[in-house]
Amino acid sequence: MFGFWKVKLGSKANCSEEETLIPWKVDNEIKSTKKLRPKKVRKFPRHSPEIEVKQLFSDDKPTTDVQRVAEIQKLIQDGKCAEAHHWIVKLEDKYESLNMSEVNNAETTLNQQMMMDVDNLSKELKSKMWSIMKMPIRNYKDNAAFLSSVYAIAKLEDERDVIRCKEKQEAGNMQSGRPSAWVQQFTELVQQSVQKQIPLFLEINPGSCLKEHLRNLQQTVLTDLLECLSFLNQNEILKIFAKIYHACIFHYLDQIFQENLEVEDFFIVFFWITHIYKSKEFMGHPGIRDITLKASVLDPCLEASWVCSASEKLINIVQSEINVRLMRRLKMEDVPWSQLPADIKQILQNFIDMAQQISETLGQRIQRLCAGQLIGFLQSYPEHIEKSKKLSCRNSLEIVTSCVYFRDYVTEITHNNIEDSRKSLAVLKEVETKECDQLLDKLFHDVKSHLTYNQKNDEHSTLKCMEQVKGLVTCYFTQSAIMKSAAFKPLVERAHYKIVQEYITVLIGSSVRCTSNNRSQLADKIIKDSYQLEQIFADQQSSATWLNNAIQHLAEMIKINDIDALKTEVAVLVKSYPYVRKEHIRAILDIKGNISKSDRQSIFNQMDDMMELNNNLLSCNRLFQEINVSKSWFRKIDSCILCCIG
Repeated sequence: MFGFWKVKLGSKANCSEEETLIPWKVDNEIKSTKKLRPKKVRKFPRHSPEIEVKQLFSDDKPTTDVQRVAEIQKLIQDGKCAEAHHWIVKLEDKYESLNMSEVNNAETTLNQQMMMDVDNLSKELKSKMWSIMKMPIRNYKDNAAFLSSVYAIAKLEDERDVIRCKEKQEAGNMQSGRPSAWVQQFTELVQQSVQKQIPLFLEINPGSCLKEHLRNLQQTVLTDLLECLSFLNQNEILKIFAKIYHACIFHYLDQIFQENLEVEDFFIVFFWITHIYKSKEFMGHPGIRDITLKASVLDPCLEASWVCSASEKLINIVQSEINVRLMRRLKMEDVPWSQLPADIKQILQNFIDMAQQISETLGQRIQRLCAGQLIGFLQSYPEHIEKSKKLSCRNSLEIVTSCVYFRDYVTEITHNNIEDSRKSLAVLKEVETKECDQLLDKLFHDVKSHLTYNQKNDEHSTLKCMEQVKGLVTCYFTQSAIMKSAAFKPLVERAHYKIVQEYITVLIGSSVRCTSNNRSQLADKIIKDSYQLEQIFADQQSSATWLNNAIQHLAEMIKINDIDALKTEVAVLVKSYPYVRKEHIRAILDIKGNISKSDRQSIFNQMDDMMELNNNLLSCNRLFQEINVSKSWFRKIDSCILCCIG
């Protein structure tokens, strides 16, 4: 009868693997067993080239397999994993071969029990290796040889697994517990150690700087990799460390992006990834770059995926932050309206500059975002002004100035986005026009009375009226507050526009009717007035020169007698000023007086054709749009009953 044995050699912190060994009956040791040759001989890798196996068992003194199991267990406890693994492989190969042969039931039971012991030895070996692998990375240096042997054993076991699995699949008898994925487990344990090395941002003091934290992270990882390089003679293991650090860093950066940080901190993280991460200061360090900068080590897809997702999150963060800062700026009191464009430009430009430092692509995206935010803000600009308390003349002047600065910035930031630029400029023009009209209201009122008087009196009185108009305009624009303001130019142009428009309105609405004797005199008077207005605003450096010819075109229509020449003049007027309507031309023809009904109709037919073409054109020339013609009873017919046809 065989007795039971149980190996207990030394003490261990964890003896669970040891206690799982199957008891053997060793009363009468089997001294001779029938040696059977297996039907199929497999060739397994015996050991890694890096592992030198010492002769552990004496050839002089025969050792039974049972004794070898005990001695292997002692090797494992002493940390001699390479030697232990060598003999485990020998026993495993031996008894798997015997198990494949046809033997009697007693021997089969004996072999199965031995195989279970060998399997438990393998598990105990793995447990021993993994327990040491869980040490801090800094302690790996003192166990460099052990680390190398562990990796070699893991690779060998995976190679053997591949062979076993292939054979078992072919035989239709998949072995349980295979594949055991030793290299994968080795990698996972390294990953756990790496994760403990990375300093967590959540654990730093609230007042700490993120930039400083990234420097600490960078220094920690670089030091570890250089340490590994110094004591590891296998680049393959160093690649595993580099890959794991690479993956852990980007996973960690994802966590940072979930934190409630300042928007500038997110730009810092982005800049660190795009400019520092692969530089010679970190992963491109001369000591490790031959390993780390290979595409197979630092997975480029991981970095590209992170940059893509982080870019979208960053853009959303920037958009929200711009809205917050714009609203905060609008709520500020006692700040001039003229300062608003500069403040908003600074807010937007800061984000654009930070993005451009990271990459040209991100810079362009952030610039488009800022342009959209600016356009959205300007669309609501009139509402913000309306919400303000009663505005003084000074406030109105500041608002006009802000429109000037906003217009320049819109042109700068929108680039080729013509549609968005056009919408914003239209809103600014609307705000500017409204405020200018309020500022010029008194001037308009005084000038209008002189222009009305000018149409009712002789040439001497006309000269006096135009001199008074000049004096009013000059006096208004020599005010220091206006002259020194950026609003000076738009105010001058608006005054020029409104006064020319008012002159035409008074002319068209007048009851003057020409005769063959005074038609030329009236036309010359109108042309002279036009020249005087042109000079008045040239003195104020008005750039609205397109207004200068409007009055002269009307004078030429009154003066011309040839119908074909008259139609040409009307065509030039309609083309130059798209908002000219039939009632405008009808009023001038009424003043002219010597035009037949058929000629009138011919001119109007020509206008119909031209106006149809003008409907497809966009024009900012709206001079005639706001000029209304009085609908007196004599204007409702196609000819004036008061005309004196010469």
